Amino acid sequence: MRHRVISLLLVFFTIILSACTAPETQTAPQASETLDPSIETETAIPTATETGTDTPAPTATLTPTVTLTPTSLPTEFSGFQFASVFKAFAYIDETLFYFIVPGVASPYYGSVDGVDLTCEPDPDQENLLTCRAEEDLFGTDWKSFKFYADEAKTYLVFEGDFSTTLDTLPPTPTPPGFIWPLADFTAADIVWGETPPGCTTRGIGLTCETEYRIYEDGSCLVGMTCYDDCGYYYSVDTIKTHPGSYIFADSCWH
Repeated sequence: MRHRVISLLLVFFTIILSACTAPETQTAPQASETLDPSIETETAIPTATETGTDTPAPTATLTPTVTLTPTSLPTEFSGFQFASVFKAFAYIDETLFYFIVPGVASPYYGSVDGVDLTCEPDPDQENLLTCRAEEDLFGTDWKSFKFYADEAKTYLVFEGDFSTTLDTLPPTPTPPGFIWPLADFTAADIVWGETPPGCTTRGIGLTCETEYRIYEDGSCLVGMTCYDDCGYYYSVDTIKTHPGSYIFADSCWH
């Protein structure tokens, strides 16, 4: 009996000791806390930081300097103020003007009634300027001319009107390449030869025999006969039956 009571007491003390040494139960932390929606949360707004901006220094711009090449001016020439059209011939695709221009010695460029004109001094005849326009300008007498000293038509030498007698019937229209005397004549002074049958070289190999005469009354007349590969082609005769003595001359245009 005594041993049983002791055993029960041992069991009782064992239970008491076990209760005293049991670990405390800890509450597991929550993964997240619930925020009260009525509480406003202030959010920090990043403030832009002013950064100093370097202003580039102005860049010097170099302006190229244009060097002008001196242009030689043409020599003053007043011959056109005393000029005149001695003869003019209009053909199918060109018109020739023979000017008497005192002292002319250089080529000139220009226009006649708006049509381009090129002029060359005659190397064998003093004061003679031959001008050519690539258009048939027959029909009017007075025509407006412009003469320039350069091909670019920069230096205007003279501008004015000249009588050309191109309002009267010109010589029989012929292609360019004919030879005409340097003397005064009309269409009535020209005689045309007949083309031989079968000749296909009319105008080829053209040559002329010319005689100028200055008569005692001051008249300068001409007799010219021209031939080609077909034979006699045409002639110009202002002498005809003119009376009086005469001397020979190189031409009638001086």
